[in-house]
Amino acid sequence: MKLTSRNIFRPLFVLVLLLSVFSTFCPGEDIASRRLMVTAGGNLFSGSSSDYRQIYGKAVFTPEIKITGLVYRNFTAWGSLGYISKSGYIEEVAEPSKIQQTMFGIGIGYAYKLSAVLRLRGELGLVFISFQEQALEETANGSGMGWKIGADLDYLLGKKLFVTLTAAYSAANDEAETGKIKLGGFQAGVGLGIAF
Repeated sequence: MKLTSRNIFRPLFVLVLLLSVFSTFCPGEDIASRRLMVTAGGNLFSGSSSDYRQIYGKAVFTPEIKITGLVYRNFTAWGSLGYISKSGYIEEVAEPSKIQQTMFGIGIGYAYKLSAVLRLRGELGLVFISFQEQALEETANGSGMGWKIGADLDYLLGKKLFVTLTAAYSAANDEAETGKIKLGGFQAGVGLGIAF
């Protein structure tokens, strides 16, 4: 299944549209006096497929960028982009392999201020996962749409900067000649954010 640029940019276009509409018509209340947050961080990703974990390991590093906007009271809209590039080894045939994955997420959330410096954010949304895998002298492409749920704990360092701990789970599927391919999995990590 080939991935087209139209499929890649559709979730980002929807996110920008949602943020623009909500920011115009639903002015939000302050979350630490800021309405837009950008977070960059690193996660450890564990694929939901046992075959994936066997070939590429139980924990794969993935950088992620997330944009979160306050849309109404404590309700938020968010979008995320993560990327994986990992070499592996297929023991059954003694062959190397390599996978590249891109994960686009978009959804809604709720932010709750725990104290003057702590904020908890719960999130739910859709995820689009595409992959390209090189193994056995062949290249396989695929993608799938699914769901994502997660939580972020923010520690405010000042008026604009914060550190965040994040945990999330995503699930999506793709169909291949060999059957269903499970995409997604559990991720946990840390990031640095700035609020505007």
